[in-house]
Amino acid sequence: MSDQSECRELPRECWETVFGSLDSEADLEYLSAVCKQFLSISDGLRTSLSIPNQLTPYLPSLLSRFKSLKSIDLSPFRGDPYYVLLQIARFRFPLERLDLSNQQYLRLDGLREMGSKFGALRVLVLSKIMFLQDNDLVSVAGYFPMLEELDISYPELSPSVRVTDRGVSVLSQKLKRLSRIDVSGNQFLSDQSLIALSTNCPSLREIGFRDCSFITQSGIASLIKNRPELVSLAVNDIGLSIMYKALVHSFGFARGLSSLDFSRSFISDGLLMSVAEANIPLKRLVLSRASGFTFDGISEIVLKHRGIEVLDLEAVSFLTDHYIGAICKVLLSLTSVNVSLCSKLTNTTLYNLTRQCPLLKEIKMEKTNLKKDGADETDIVVNSRVRSLNISRNVDLTDEGLKKIVRACPNLQHLNVGYCAEITGGGIMGVLKSCREIKHLEISHCKNTDNLCIDFELPHLEVLHAEGSGLNDQQLAAIGRRCCRLKRLDLPNCLNLSTAGVAEAVSHCRTLRELNLRWCYNLNVDLTFLAWMVFARPSLRRIVPPCPSMLSESQRDFLVQHGCLLCD
Repeated sequence: MSDQSECRELPRECWETVFGSLDSEADLEYLSAVCKQFLSISDGLRTSLSIPNQLTPYLPSLLSRFKSLKSIDLSPFRGDPYYVLLQIARFRFPLERLDLSNQQYLRLDGLREMGSKFGALRVLVLSKIMFLQDNDLVSVAGYFPMLEELDISYPELSPSVRVTDRGVSVLSQKLKRLSRIDVSGNQFLSDQSLIALSTNCPSLREIGFRDCSFITQSGIASLIKNRPELVSLAVNDIGLSIMYKALVHSFGFARGLSSLDFSRSFISDGLLMSVAEANIPLKRLVLSRASGFTFDGISEIVLKHRGIEVLDLEAVSFLTDHYIGAICKVLLSLTSVNVSLCSKLTNTTLYNLTRQCPLLKEIKMEKTNLKKDGADETDIVVNSRVRSLNISRNVDLTDEGLKKIVRACPNLQHLNVGYCAEITGGGIMGVLKSCREIKHLEISHCKNTDNLCIDFELPHLEVLHAEGSGLNDQQLAAIGRRCCRLKRLDLPNCLNLSTAGVAEAVSHCRTLRELNLRWCYNLNVDLTFLAWMVFARPSLRRIVPPCPSMLSESQRDFLVQHGCLLCD
């Protein structure tokens, strides 16, 4: 690549194929610095853009560079988005998705401009909008009649301004292509909204209505009967009611349900057995923090639907190692399981999962009963498919227990052992030596890291979360030298660090993009030091200083001009 003339001999299409195979759009940034041709190719391949306040002065130049944007995210922006929307509307993109979450209110004039240019928008996210009301929904449906997915979940509630059944009804009549909608947190919606959506939206396949207090089991039953092709249903806080039988019987009409979420609900074995008897292609079952049922109900479902791939039983308190063992023998297609907060589950459950579920990729056993155990070597069977393991908050888990666990999962890429008080630096070091493909490691609040000595390369580690850990300057410097692909370093409340250790890490981490130093008040981080980091490490794009209010707006603008956002 040293000879630019040689690299230009390949057709542009070949380079586009090579660039398109990268794991992340962030990797395009390094290639764009090689030559003008690579800059042009990387700009053309960029399909998403997130816009915080600090980027708005440079927005016209960015929008003129990236001509293939399909997704624009304004959720980090605070303030009036009107002028930002106007600037976006001046350009031509194949825009499919717009996220306006977290705004104080919708600027309908700005959305009108967006609708006139991007009327074919497919996905609109309006989550956590303050003062969202019926008129907003009616206007949105008029501006974007081709919408297929809409999220209006969890608006800021107000006694006088809110979304009601009337707004959802009008919306449903206008958006004939709507296939997915999330109305969770709109507490004044009733069964009428479900009936309107299921009647007026023939393409409706996915719906979420968590935390909607006035929606009853009768309304859910009507939804299922009206839309038997429904693919995904997410609801919580179902309780006892006189219409309970209606919901039980409605599953006999279902044909397409592959994802069912009954989180935080009081449900009976009878309801679970009705799901078991339904002729549906169930692939995902979520009973997180649900109650009122027994293992008989669960076992009936897994016996009838052996193709379940995702199972979430978080905080189902009666579960034991024996019960999970029985599930493992049946669900051979399981790829993800969550049994966090099930205090009766021990290392035996984890070994059963890795041994009996050959397709398993993700295991969550946060705050269970993992600890040092006397397992025989025959109990530990290698499962090379497991990529993600969350065993945080297991306060009795020791280095020896951790060693046996990772022996069963040698190809881990994501590991979380945060708040495991007994884990030492030696245990963490053993993990890193055994699982050489680790990309994401969380060791937050692991205080006993005095003996952590990283004297070997970690070529794949990209993210390290170490909030409140015992990391010191020497260890941080070693991480900087040994982690050639580190992109994100989270060090909030790490009191054993000084600016010398941070400087060492920044100097050596050539790919570092994000650095979080929140609450590290012992660090002497002033404008001079921040400026040095930005210039010494051009890859940095986001810094959270110990005290976000320490710099003035002009000083923040200075850093932004050099490509780095200073975040609160």
